[in-house]
Amino acid sequence: MAALAMVAGAALAALEQAPDSTRSQRLGALRLAAAARVKEEGLPSVANEHWKYTNVSRLGERALRSATAGDGASVSAASFAALELSTDSALRVVLVNGCVRDDLGAGGSLPQGLRVRSMAALQEQDPERLATLLDTDVEAGSTFQALNTALLGDGVVIEVDHNVSLREPLHLVMLGTGDDLLRSPRVLVHMGRNSELRLIEEYVSLDAASGLTNSVCEVRLAVGATLFHHRLANESAASSHIGRVAVEVDEQGQYVSDSLAFGGELTRVDIDVNLVGRGARCRLNGLFVADGQQHVDHHTRIEHRVGDTHSAELYRGILDGRSRGVFNGRVLVARDAQKITAQQASNNLLLSRLAEIDTKPELEIYADDVSCAHGATVGELDAAALFYLRSRGVGAADARALLTYAFAQKIVDEIPLPGVRRWLETRFLGHTRYSQLLSALESL
Repeated sequence: MAALAMVAGAALAALEQAPDSTRSQRLGALRLAAAARVKEEGLPSVANEHWKYTNVSRLGERALRSATAGDGASVSAASFAALELSTDSALRVVLVNGCVRDDLGAGGSLPQGLRVRSMAALQEQDPERLATLLDTDVEAGSTFQALNTALLGDGVVIEVDHNVSLREPLHLVMLGTGDDLLRSPRVLVHMGRNSELRLIEEYVSLDAASGLTNSVCEVRLAVGATLFHHRLANESAASSHIGRVAVEVDEQGQYVSDSLAFGGELTRVDIDVNLVGRGARCRLNGLFVADGQQHVDHHTRIEHRVGDTHSAELYRGILDGRSRGVFNGRVLVARDAQKITAQQASNNLLLSRLAEIDTKPELEIYADDVSCAHGATVGELDAAALFYLRSRGVGAADARALLTYAFAQKIVDEIPLPGVRRWLETRFLGHTRYSQLLSALESL
């Protein structure tokens, strides 16, 4: 813990020494409290039930340096243009090492009813407004979230006005580069009544970037609002990723999440959804793929705080080599939250005898008029299916890739973005000819 404690301590000292004229009293107090929590508690240990399968002690021991604005300016336009991204949306916002880079974004003026602002600029121009938008509960999440708050630098504030539906996806590119950097991007999404937005949050690395990305995304959906949130974690094998998504859904609102994790030495994503208004819904889908000695952990929590709220959850993991996957999904139904539905499933495919999965779907119910179900499966590739493909002239590597992708396709098919689906096919197969291969097989 020593290295990250020093980072938090330095942030606390800097905040304490800053003159009142240079910081918002509320924002400063929030960051001070967050830094104090990190120093006092340290990082979560395996003694904590929610972290028992994911040991982050190695992160605390690394000599990480908090990214600065200079680190955000370290990528050229030519280097960025050479990246393979999941979409070419006309609405693109780029953060390099957690810092907004306006020169790398796409598109001119934003559509009417959509506001996207740099958090650093908002801190300077209207810190009281930022303090109002941020989650002020310093005890929320783990100490990683508190660390993000203590180091609050840049990020993105997204606001959608009432009755505004945006068809073009908003693409956030979170680019990491450099060695041993602690990147702390923050995303705030506030959506007005009956609004709709599709958000792609993509984490990528330039070359073999190392260090830790410690991200927080806070979402507030007003009455009747809908957010489609596609989160893609595909950073370099030398990097680690800790992410938290905290969502509050009001009456008749809907949160639809696709969380995809591929890269990184160690990845942990927490998704917490609170359904606080009648008729609120959420659908959480996830896909994680690991090889070598990668470690990927997804923890989800859906809280049905009132009756007539509904959730569905499906996570699939594919593990090879000596990799380890973790899934813990908890659904909590509050007392007297009647007439809710909640479905939860965890399906996992082990491609190696040395790969490991720890899966734990949970239901905690304090009401009696509910319809809830959960389950988990662990299996391997079907030997008969592999033999069939080989007998039809498909090579061993292609046959294995085809069956693996078929296992993932249930998740992929729920994403109505052709660019993202092509991106996924390439990662599984090395090409985008999945449909053609299936058609050719069927014609034999």
